[in-house]
Amino acid sequence: MTLSVFVRSRALRHGLVWVLVLALIGLLAVLEPAGAPEKLRRMAVLLPVAALVIYAHFWALRNMLEQRHYASYAATTIGILLSGAALLVLLNQLAHVVQTRPGGHTTFAYLLGLAAGNLVLATVLATLPHYVRRGVLSHYQMQELHARQLETELSLLKAQVNQHFLFNTLNNLYGLSLAAPDQMPEALLQLAGLMRYQLDSSRQHLVTVGTEAEYLANYIGLEKLRLRQNTHVDFTADLPHPDQPLAPLLLLPLVENCFKHAIGPSGDNTIRITLSQTPTGLTLRTENSIPPHFKPTPSGLGLPNLRARLDQFYPGPRHQLTLNATVTHYTAELRLQL
Repeated sequence: MTLSVFVRSRALRHGLVWVLVLALIGLLAVLEPAGAPEKLRRMAVLLPVAALVIYAHFWALRNMLEQRHYASYAATTIGILLSGAALLVLLNQLAHVVQTRPGGHTTFAYLLGLAAGNLVLATVLATLPHYVRRGVLSHYQMQELHARQLETELSLLKAQVNQHFLFNTLNNLYGLSLAAPDQMPEALLQLAGLMRYQLDSSRQHLVTVGTEAEYLANYIGLEKLRLRQNTHVDFTADLPHPDQPLAPLLLLPLVENCFKHAIGPSGDNTIRITLSQTPTGLTLRTENSIPPHFKPTPSGLGLPNLRARLDQFYPGPRHQLTLNATVTHYTAELRLQL
């Protein structure tokens, strides 16, 4: 039997508690033998009545308090306690349980109050674990629900990355088919490899820095096929720890933006992409020239998607994204704490 089965089984939980209560009473009788028969007789009367009151109170909790029938719950609880107290006093007399009032005459009101106090204490002690357990279960259920919500959001964001990448790449391939149709077969093969990586990585929570760098290199190679002679692309990667885990497809949007915004029909175009790594961090820096009279097209997907995924995978100080745009250059720097 697993722990989860025990936690979910009410009969097992309650059975264990009553066994522990009986064991404790037996242990106290052994440790203090003086007056043990009288104490055991008192407990033999008290425990069944307390159990009756406790389970009747649980019924009132489920059917009245948790249904927001507060007045009915209060009246029923008082009735349960008074009825239980009266029953306990009666059974004590039938069992000849001795109960004396220190310094005074023992009256029925005193016995009834004493019995009610014992039953209130037993009910409170039984109810507290009930709500503590419910609070703990609720906490873990909320955590599980939050994790599922995050997983769903990440899946949606990954799907947006795939669509965004495919849209931009098909536009590039269209340009390549006009400028250099003989390079289309090689470009399509590279695109197939990139799509395969995206398909595989979208099913994984983490990839490695090395595989992500290789993916970027292949993407840059595909983009270079369509570039003219006036565009210079420089990609360097210094990765002494390529097996470090990394969230997939986080680096691509910044690299995509370089090729989307840096290419002009005339003049020199430059793109510099640097990927460097330390034992605890990874830095991607991109820099591209901006052609004269460049008018950016608002896509609305790339950077917002990237920021959302960074918040999910590397929240708070674990990531730093800095963007800087001038008239002639655009730089982006992403620092991740791995």
